[in-house]
Amino acid sequence: MTKNKKKAGGPSSHSVIVDTLHRIYQDFSKQEKRVADVILDAPGELGLYSASELAERADVSKATITRFVRRAQFSSYEEMRLAARDARSWGSPLFQTGPANKTADNEFLSDFLEVETRNLSQALNGLVPSEIDEMADALVAARNLVFMGFRNSHFLASYARNQFLQFRSGTRISPGPGETITESTADLTSEDVVLVIGLRRILSSLKNEMEALHDRGVPILLLTDPSARVVPAFARWTLTCPVESPYLFDSYSGVQSVLRVLAYKSFQKAGKRGRAYMEAIEARHAETGVFE
Repeated sequence: MTKNKKKAGGPSSHSVIVDTLHRIYQDFSKQEKRVADVILDAPGELGLYSASELAERADVSKATITRFVRRAQFSSYEEMRLAARDARSWGSPLFQTGPANKTADNEFLSDFLEVETRNLSQALNGLVPSEIDEMADALVAARNLVFMGFRNSHFLASYARNQFLQFRSGTRISPGPGETITESTADLTSEDVVLVIGLRRILSSLKNEMEALHDRGVPILLLTDPSARVVPAFARWTLTCPVESPYLFDSYSGVQSVLRVLAYKSFQKAGKRGRAYMEAIEARHAETGVFE
């Protein structure tokens, strides 16, 4: 076992397998990236098949699997497979696999509900209370709290920011209207936090910006999905939500609920100061008659 190896089971096993692969993904050979993609697409299946079966699935040689295991910092394939089994038993949604099946058109709504409910359940059941508490503490204590997302992730970042601005100051979207990311993040330091929402079809520019923030010591909380590659290596905290659906367009029910959990727990931790801030906003709303 290498010096970077953590105790098997729970979040530590997830870190050993998934986080390590993200961190060194760009250094893999073309064949090794095939292996990494098979594992990262469905980590829970790793504990179910042998090295030969993994080689067949990735369409590589058994020698490639041996090199891959060594580079992934495991002493053997069996050690890596046991870590995956432990994580699957722990209940991480990233390690729960199973194909989604379409049903007949006359059952569309019930099946659609089942998919949404499953994604919501997996997203919330995958949260670890102690980790959420740690994230909420950081979100409340941050001097500046910046929300970042592109394409579909942008509206989710905006949604998250709208929750937090109700009870704390110093929130912003990056980039803001007419701004570059650099202009809206140039003043960030280790005293700030950037909440990045990066769901699948992540733009390469997001990876570059996250790497730059990471190198400057700016803490990043990343909310992503199981398809993410590389970017989790730049985050201090990572939350993974399923978005897969057999229907056109991704499912964001779980993502929005997790963002709401983060906001709720942060509001609780903000205590009297957060409530006073919210009360001041509501009093101003009443004075200006902004709402009917």
